[in-house]
Amino acid sequence: MRRFDYMICSAQLMRITFVNGRWQGTLPPDMPNALNTCPDVWEFLQQVGSNGWELISTSAESNGENNQSITTLYLKRERH
Repeated sequence: MRRFDYMICSAQLMRITFVNGRWQGTLPPDMPNALNTCPDVWEFLQQVGSNGWELISTSAESNGENNQSITTLYLKRERH
């Protein structure tokens, strides 16, 4: 039976902000410019893709507070 690991990522303004609930920036999320310290979506996908992760789905929702879109990325890889 094949088994998989899963990764759930949140993206905002083309930056990966959270991976499996963990903040990805080098500054705390409540600090000014913290979003700019998060990985770029393209670079992040290139990096995890080279480690066997496959993007399997996405969803987007609008954040009512500041009208920004938050995208959720779902990835999986086969467990060895």
